[in-house]
Order: sequence, then C-alpha cells, then structure tokens
Amino acid sequence: MNMSIKPAWHGETIIHLAPLGTVSASTHKAPLVFNIELQYIGTDLAEKILSPEVDSLGFLTNLREHLPRHLQGFAGQQLAVAFAGALVLVWALWRPRLRYSFLAALFGSLVFTLVLGYGVKTYDVQAFSEPNYTGVISLATEVIPEPDELLERLDEVEGQTHLLVGNIRRLFSSVSSLELLSDPEQEDDTVKVLLVSDLQSNPIGVEFIKALARNFRVNLVVDAGDLTDFGSPLETHLTEGLDEINVPYVFSPGNHDSTDTIEFVRGMRNSEVLDGRVVTVSGLNILGNADPLSSGIEVSLDRSEWNKLLDQQAQELLDKPSEQNIDLVVVHNPRVARQLAPIYPLIITGHTHQQSIEFIDDAVILNPGSSGAAGMRGLYTDQVIPYSAIILYIRPGQGPTAADTIKYDPLSDRFYIERKMLQTNAPDLVQGKDTPLASSY
Repeated sequence: MNMSIKPAWHGETIIHLAPLGTVSASTHKAPLVFNIELQYIGTDLAEKILSPEVDSLGFLTNLREHLPRHLQGFAGQQLAVAFAGALVLVWALWRPRLRYSFLAALFGSLVFTLVLGYGVKTYDVQAFSEPNYTGVISLATEVIPEPDELLERLDEVEGQTHLLVGNIRRLFSSVSSLELLSDPEQEDDTVKVLLVSDLQSNPIGVEFIKALARNFRVNLVVDAGDLTDFGSPLETHLTEGLDEINVPYVFSPGNHDSTDTIEFVRGMRNSEVLDGRVVTVSGLNILGNADPLSSGIEVSLDRSEWNKLLDQQAQELLDKPSEQNIDLVVVHNPRVARQLAPIYPLIITGHTHQQSIEFIDDAVILNPGSSGAAGMRGLYTDQVIPYSAIILYIRPGQGPTAADTIKYDPLSDRFYIERKMLQTNAPDLVQGKDTPLASSY
C-alpha cells in the first residue's frame, strides 16, 4: 500500500484500485487529499476477510479503529519530510545562518502540522458509506448491495448452505425413479457431462458443482463461462475448490472472465480452456472459443460494437474445417450459439442466468442457467435466482440422448429435477420430480 498527500480545495480520501478505478469519499475537513494506492492483496488477508467465520461487522469496526492510526503514523513521516525539505530549501535559496534555516523549517512544519492534524482529527471513515466511484469499479454499485442488506442475506444463505451436499444426495436418489421410464445410461458408451455456467465467484456455487459432480458420477464438467464477476485474481481465490473435482474440467471463458481467470483454470488439474481448437475429452470432440471481452477488463460494450465482436466469434467457429465429427460446441453468449445451429447439432451456452433447452431445426442449444445463482447479485435481488445445472447424456459420434435439468433454491430449500429426452423419436418430457424437500420450483 502506498500513501501520499497533496493540497486541495476540500478534504477527500481517494483509494486507487488499479486497473479497476477509484473509490473516494469526503472524509475530513482539512484542504488535503489523501491518496491510498492498493497494489496487492495477499491471499492470507483475502481468507481473513472472505472467510464465513469472520464477523463482518467486527471487521468493519476494526477498520474504523485502525485506519486513523495508520494515517497518524503516515502523518509523522510526512512531518519529518516537510521539516527536512523546508530546511534544505531555505538554506539553498538564501543561504542564511543555520539558525534561521532551522526556524524557517520549524515554522513551515508547524503550519503543516496544524493542517494535517486538523485533517486527522476530523477524519471520518463513515464517509465511505456514501462513496464515489470512477472507472470499471463503478459497476460495483449495480452488483453489490448496501452492507446491512448484504450481510443479512449472507447470514440467511450461510445458515442453510450446510444442507446443500446432503440434499443433493437425496436428489440423486430420486433419479432412480426417472430411470423407470427411460435410462439414458443403458448404453455402455454413454458419457455423462455436468453442464455449468455463470458461477460468478460464488463459493456456495462451487460446493453445488462439486456435489453434483461427485454424486452423479459424471465423466467431465463443461463450464460455459463467467467463472468470476470482475475477472480479478482475488475472485479466482474463491473458486479454488473446483480443483478438487476429479474429472476433466472444460472451460469456455465468458465476458466477465479475464486473462487472470483463464490462467487460473489452466493451472487446474485435468483442465482444458477452449481457444478455437478441437479437444477430445472423455471420448467427446469438443469445440469452442472465448468470449471477445474475456481478453480485457470490460464486461460490456456499446451494443452494436459488442454484437459485431460476437458475430466475428461465431464466424471463426463456422469457418472451422469439418474433418472431425464435433460432438458439442461451447460458447458463452447465446447470440453466438444460435448462429452455430445450422452447422453444429449440439451447442452449450450461458450468459442469461436462465436455464433453457432450445431446439433450432436439428440443433439443440442447452443453457444450464447460473450455477452460482447470479453470484453476489443473487444474494439481494427481489427475483429468486436458483443454483442450476444440467446433466447431459451423450454418446460420442451419435449425439445426445437426454438431459436432466436441476435447480436448487437454498432459501426455500427446494430442489427440482426434470428429464428431457433429446432424441427425435423419444417423448419430449419423460418425468419431472421434486425431492421430498418441498413443492416444485
């Protein structure tokens, strides 16, 4: 952390969070600006701040107590620098006797002390309850609610999260009744794929994905992007639990991801990041590429410019030579997926946070919805956004046979699973079933 002071018309503290932007507030009455530049947040500190065991209100109280103390120490350093600078400057310009240089430096330091002391004395951390944002971080006002509302909702969610793994076991046991009508695993070469998307840094969603992968005994996981919300290294720390999944993890970066996110996934065991090449995983030939915005810090653009980039992304996949039989294509944005439907029979997408199965001519487009319940936004929105995923049953070279759509709402403790047959000669809907937890979602 670097700190600096400069004169200004009104007192303000500016926190620089490169490359995201700045957060500022009118924190004191002295005509000074305190600049604080955060260059790095260590993982130890991140764990302390983000751990569920931490008392969030206690952490904020601790911050209010210690920030003025840090400013006082910084003020002492600045006072020493001001005294030495004034002493050298007066002597260099007028060459007076050392005693006069010393008195001039002492007078300058006294004025500086009065102004700076007034700033420290009137410093109010509570001013950051109404901050001003510049840069990309200004999007945080749309993503993060008021602290009291967020803490209340977090406590509510965390109070029921411990039921997640046990409930998924009960959900898995209910799948046996679906198999009475149709068993997509009856063929030995059937591959079971867990489709997820839009986790957006939700650690509860990580547990949701891990539990589904383990209890449904899938052969691989396919992630249609938006693993994070801002693409920051700190956010990837929240998703490290995905590396505990013991099956291949195939990832197509979304518009909220970044080069840091991509490098994090590349470092996972058994991971594949789709970059326009065909990869073969668990016997399936998989094609896909990254959302155009995943290479920068923007998460959205002007609509016409963004559509142009998405059309270019689709064209890159349409221009691929068809020497290999492609079992499935993975792209983040549905606009790209729909353009691929005339060529590729099975496309996985995300982005909308809405689970769906869409048929376009002979193609099937599967959107698992948000496996992180829309991330931080899902914790305070009035609209209930469930944790969702799809279990896909597919035979390499022969296409998909069925899909189990799964939704889970931890606030109401409701689980729902539905089997959809994807073969043209099969009935459209085989059966929907609730777990004994509650009524259907």
